[in-house]
Amino acid sequence: MKKSILERHRGEAHMEKIAHEHKASVYLGIDWGGTYIKAGIVNSNGKILKKIVYSSGSLRERKAFIGEIKRLKETFRKYNIKAVGVGAPGIIDVERGSIYYLPNIPGWENFPLKTILTKELKIPVFIDNDANIFALAEVRRGAGCGKRRAIFLTLGTGLGGAVISDGKILEGRTSASELGHVVIDINGKHCGCGGSGCIETFTGSNHLLERYRQLKKMKTAPKEVKEIFDRAKAKQKEALIVWKEFSAYLGKFLAGMVNIFNPQIIIFGGGVSGAFSLFGPFLWRVLKEQAMWPQLADLKLVKAKLEDAGIIGAALLAKEKLEERK
Repeated sequence: MKKSILERHRGEAHMEKIAHEHKASVYLGIDWGGTYIKAGIVNSNGKILKKIVYSSGSLRERKAFIGEIKRLKETFRKYNIKAVGVGAPGIIDVERGSIYYLPNIPGWENFPLKTILTKELKIPVFIDNDANIFALAEVRRGAGCGKRRAIFLTLGTGLGGAVISDGKILEGRTSASELGHVVIDINGKHCGCGGSGCIETFTGSNHLLERYRQLKKMKTAPKEVKEIFDRAKAKQKEALIVWKEFSAYLGKFLAGMVNIFNPQIIIFGGGVSGAFSLFGPFLWRVLKEQAMWPQLADLKLVKAKLEDAGIIGAALLAKEKLEERK
């Protein structure tokens, strides 16, 4: 059966669009997690054109990881990739693009990843901490779009943090604003960072599950924080106590951050942020009690918006860093 003129026109337009995408400047964004690696081709507007997701378990070794990044570039060879951005789950020397260490992936201490990838891929490579990458994506294309001052928190097993100041990631010689390791109790529990009493020891998912177990006098804790969230929505007393305590700790910590950075917006991502509709009002109440009131005048608390912030943020990092060179 012959195609109609309209069908032929649509087909030609689609092919022209694909050809244009392949010629246009794009960026390879890599979101490197302990469980999954997500990679995608992102255009100059922050739109993902192609995406790949696979388990990172077999890529924990340096040689395997670098080999896979080379294969990724080959997979996307039809695209005009101008630069590569990597969001890494650890502490990064942002100027050199080397890894100081990855807390959950051993064997990467003091590794010059940028130098090696640039040599292997033969295009510019830029590396930053994953929380910074997420924050950049949310401020450029997500919940904080257009904001000049923002705090981004990833609430999960730990507490990751990033600060956007004057529209840029706030960083020093190292990559991360390690907000999760601000001490709020000098007699607090030992933290994975080596210190004690860090805010993440009071807000991490393991703490929430264990606290609920204690309150309910259970032999074993629930497996997922969502269970505590669901029970709190049903007005269960112990579950509500967990979230009120969580909000009290997080709110007092954030009051200090608000007084220091005067953000326009605080964005919450990570698995525990799924309970934002519940803890958000509790948190705001604590902030109003603790923070200096002029700092709260324009502040908003919101949940992260982007599904693939890691990919988008890594690509945008590559794009912006490349433009700074010009």
